[in-house]
Amino acid sequence: MSFSFCKEFGKDKVIFVTKEDHATPSTIELPAPEPAEGVITKDGKINWSCPCLGGMATGPCGVDFREAFSCFQYSTADPKGSDCFEAFTKMRDCFQQYPTVYNKANGGVDDDDDDPLADALPAETSTGVPAKEEAQSNDTGASDPPAKEPPQNSSAVEKIQ
Repeated sequence: MSFSFCKEFGKDKVIFVTKEDHATPSTIELPAPEPAEGVITKDGKINWSCPCLGGMATGPCGVDFREAFSCFQYSTADPKGSDCFEAFTKMRDCFQQYPTVYNKANGGVDDDDDDPLADALPAETSTGVPAKEEAQSNDTGASDPPAKEPPQNSSAVEKIQ
């Protein structure tokens, strides 16, 4: 007849059990698991250690990322985050300085076509001055020239009619 016993090795406790011990069902009840915290904690704070951030809160642009993300999270502007343009621009500029760290999907190759802020930034004019600044310096009170309409696909127009 065999029996169970326990042996301690320093801080570790090793329990040797018999086949009969394994045959009886366990009577231990574990507490219900708590739901995993996401990026926003129950008290409304940002969980910077959330794996869902993919390490963006650390690294060479971590401070800029945290400022932009915090600005967006706590923004009360309409639309949300519209008051965070400068913070996101600063973060994007930092990301562009470290393409091998922050452009993993593209293998570290810098590609402006994937930049979601590129369309939001003012384009440079022929004078080399950003359009926004040139418009402010040329503000004479005259109405703006009519906006160019995008080219239409004639086959799509015919299908609609």
